[in-house]
Amino acid sequence: MSVSDDRSAVPALRLTSEAFDRLRNVLAGYSGVYLDTAQQRVLESGLAQRMALLGDALDAYERRIMSPAGRDELQRLSELVVNHETVFFRNAPHLRALRETILLEQHRRKPAGVPIRIWSAGCATGEEAYSLAIVALETFGRALVRPVEIWATDLSELALEKARAGFYRGRSLNNVTPLLLERYFVSRGDGFVVSDAVRALVRFERLNLLEAFPPAAYGVDAIFCQNVTIYFRPETRRTLIERFHRCLPEDGLLFLGFSETLWNVFDGFRSREVSGAYVYHKVELPSPPLRRRPPAIRPAAAAEARRRTPPGTLPPAPADDDVLRLRQAQELLDAGAVEQAVELLRGVRPNSPLAPRALVLVARAHADRGELDLAVAEARRALEIDPLREDAYLLTGTVYARQGQWADAIRELERARYLNPNAALVSYHLAIAYQQGGRVELATREFRNALRKLATHRPEELLDGVEVGWLHAACERQLALIGT
Repeated sequence: MSVSDDRSAVPALRLTSEAFDRLRNVLAGYSGVYLDTAQQRVLESGLAQRMALLGDALDAYERRIMSPAGRDELQRLSELVVNHETVFFRNAPHLRALRETILLEQHRRKPAGVPIRIWSAGCATGEEAYSLAIVALETFGRALVRPVEIWATDLSELALEKARAGFYRGRSLNNVTPLLLERYFVSRGDGFVVSDAVRALVRFERLNLLEAFPPAAYGVDAIFCQNVTIYFRPETRRTLIERFHRCLPEDGLLFLGFSETLWNVFDGFRSREVSGAYVYHKVELPSPPLRRRPPAIRPAAAAEARRRTPPGTLPPAPADDDVLRLRQAQELLDAGAVEQAVELLRGVRPNSPLAPRALVLVARAHADRGELDLAVAEARRALEIDPLREDAYLLTGTVYARQGQWADAIRELERARYLNPNAALVSYHLAIAYQQGGRVELATREFRNALRKLATHRPEELLDGVEVGWLHAACERQLALIGT
């Protein structure tokens, strides 16, 4: 699931920061999706379309969606703001673990004839649900020696209409091998439709994950909810994970996207490595301790203790293979090999102390592919775990700069500079943001700071994929343009 950037030919709308904050809170209360300021233009576009159709001014539209009868209109707005584009076999390690180990474990454990039930929560346009069905058919054969039922739900009725149609083309099929395409798809026009054998395993249903779950949600063996909660606020994410916990049996499995690590979120699951992938299995929550008066502790010390001690056991020391993965992923990103870098990063343990750095590298990969909303979401998750990550603020600042949101870019980059005063790349990007924001004196000072910091690096050295020599020349060019 990702936030849409589709624009229609309707009158432009520009929200004040106060109006944007009010409206994104209303939308988050309905759908869970909390828009970052990087998605303000997306919300403005969706609002403009609905207001033009209804003939509402902004204040009238706000009253409409905040009224008791406004949920239908909130649904229509969310359809425009949230784009459910995805691809088949998106998280290959998870699907490999399902085929090689997990489905077979479930088959051995269950009585004959009892189906394995999988919930695809936030299934978007159906690619994940159909991928799960194909994996089941590949594991158990077309005769299905073990029944498999896949319940696929999403908030968007438009996305579900496409899912039920089962017609796909282009990028969504990139991960489907020629053999699987031949076995499970039928050619039609410029695309393919999923076969009846695949469709027979999947049932689609509209469901808002923030509302009460129907009976079908309880007793499922596994829940796939990938790249959904990344757009939720921490408290919304925690509540949903707790509700998933109640839906699963003992040792039931939860599959999340890499960025949706449960570190500092919820303690009712433990990560488990399966066939090279990390999945979460349900554990019983500990009984609440007897209420006792806590010892006195300074607020600052308490905050630091919370930051350093996530729920459950302390994170282990970095493993050598995690260190190696990060080093290799950094090199791959610098070389432009984005997909290979992301695959490596998915192998970092969810509770590793290196997970926040891995999240920032995944965010950079999304930014390199132009997936700016995902890039910001990944970086924000890293900051939830470790709020002192200069590289996460640098990433969000450069994303805002790419979108021309100079005030937001300056705010993020100033945070990065505060955390790492010696970072030349931060000073360069901050100088550009000052310059574009009309703050010429500050831009001049920051370009000079960048040159001073760059002098400690070799010209051929790379700073997050940018050559030091190029940065040095760029700073001098900008100072010449400013006229200093």
